[in-house]
Parts: sequence; C-alpha cells; structure tokens
Amino acid sequence: MNLSYLARTSLNRCPACGKGRVLKNLFYRHEHCGECGFEFNREHGFFIGGIPVSYGLICGLWVVPLLVMWFLKWMPTDWFVGLCLGGAFGWPIVSYRYCQSLWLGLYFCFAEDEMPEKHRGK
Repeated sequence: MNLSYLARTSLNRCPACGKGRVLKNLFYRHEHCGECGFEFNREHGFFIGGIPVSYGLICGLWVVPLLVMWFLKWMPTDWFVGLCLGGAFGWPIVSYRYCQSLWLGLYFCFAEDEMPEKHRGK
C-alpha cells in the first residue's frame, strides 16, 4: 500500500506525478493531468466511490462533533438539528468533487497495480 497517492490527491495533485491538479475548482474535475497526461477516469461510474468518502467526512468532521457538543449541553437542540440538517445538505454539495479526488487517491493506495508502470512507485 502506497500512501503517497492519497497524500497527493488530498492536496489536489495528480496521484501519478504529484504535479498536475485533479480539480479545476470546487465544482469541476479535470479529465486528465495537465503535467503527465494521466487519465483520472478509470471506468464509467468510478467516481461514485466519492459518495462514501463524503459520508465519512460528514460523519467524522460534522455530525460527531455536533453530537458531542449536544450531549455535553454546549448547544441547544434547535441549533443542533439546524446545523445537522444544514451540514447534511450543504457539505456534500461543497465537498463532492474533493471527495472524488480523495477516492482516486484511496483507489490507487489499495490497487497500486492499476497505476501505469511508468508512474508506479514514484
């Protein structure tokens, strides 16, 4: 398992070369790396894997901290419900493309043999 692929994509860099950008902006993803030409699309429906990554981030970075604050009585119930609903609907819209980038990195961490030979182990 090579965690450098995940580290690169977490910084919005190409998993193969680490130089080109995966995301154009918050809502659009490049089809291939501008530096090395590596194609980001693996197969039809590949980036659906970004959904569980987004779900994990929502739970870990949004819902769990809110639950802790609510259980410790640091936040009233109406604020808790409002923030949970706002995060549940807002976070996926804002973070989905970034989660696709993270999914790309996770994929190559566990399936390094899918990385073209010229980029493997860099």
